This record gives sequence, C-alpha cells and structure tokens, in this order.
Amino acid sequence: ARMKLALLLFAPLVAVAFSTTFQNHGGVVQKVVDALAMLPVRALVTLGGSLEPHEVQPGPNCVVVESAPHTVVMREAALLVTHGGHGTVMRGLVNRVPMLVIPHGRDQNDNTVRVTERGAGLSLTPAASVAAIRDACDRLLREPQFRAGAKRLGDLVAADVGELEGAVAL
Repeated sequence: ARMKLALLLFAPLVAVAFSTTFQNHGGVVQKVVDALAMLPVRALVTLGGSLEPHEVQPGPNCVVVESAPHTVVMREAALLVTHGGHGTVMRGLVNRVPMLVIPHGRDQNDNTVRVTERGAGLSLTPAASVAAIRDACDRLLREPQFRAGAKRLGDLVAADVGELEGAVAL
C-alpha cells in the first residue's frame, strides 16, 4: 500500500481537458480515463461544464472535477490530453506540455495539425480504442522528443505573446 501511495504522489500528472461546450465527447473522456488507469500516472479530468460528474467513472489514479485553473494545472502537468480547442492548446503550449489531441471538429483539426507537425504531440480520432490511447500517452510520457517539441513550439508561442503584450502597452 505504501508503494502505491508513493507512486501516486510522485507519478507524472496528466491533465485531461476537453470542450466546455457539448461535443458528444463523454465516451472519449471515459476511454481516456480507462487508458490512464493502466499507466503509472495521476490523472486530473476537468469536466468544463459540458459533462456531468456521473458521466465519467474515475479510475483509482484519477480525480474528476468540474473545473480547475488550467494555468496552474499546466505548470505541473507532464502531459495534456485534449480535444484541441484553441484555449486549451495555448495553455498547454505556453507551459511546454506535450499533448495527445483527440479533435472533435471546429478549429480543433487545424490546431491538432499545428501540434503534431511541430513534434509537440500526437493525435488520435475519437474512435480510437482504449489501448491506442494508452499507448499514445505512454509514448508521450516516455519519449523525450515530444517534450522537446512542446518546448520549441511553446517558446515560439510565448515569444509571440510577449511581442503582442509589448504592442498593446504602446
């Protein structure tokens, strides 16, 4: 029991954040939770107002909350699993967090391409199996090139934000 507790205290944090509007994504979020239950990680799932707590059954290493301050969560996250919405992707990148993106539509497909083509993450379709999600998360956590890609892209995003803030201050 102590070993399990130590594992959970020091295991990498995986943030799971999907849409704040309905996109029929409850099943995908559950598959992500089930996949993460097979890995030595801590999972934090934010429902964002678009899912009800009873729609997601957390695993033993998972906490499900209505919301959490993503700016704070991303500072601690080793991985972000997301639908690929602009706001969530930007928060992940500014914090240099690699991503598994599972787009459902809207701007998400374009954002997914930006993340994957720059080596900052991987993508799967909403039809992906629990095993495929687990394997992608495992790769993103183990293979350092994804963290390096997220750092490179995040550095570019942060530089653009800095320039924008400077222009607004003028």
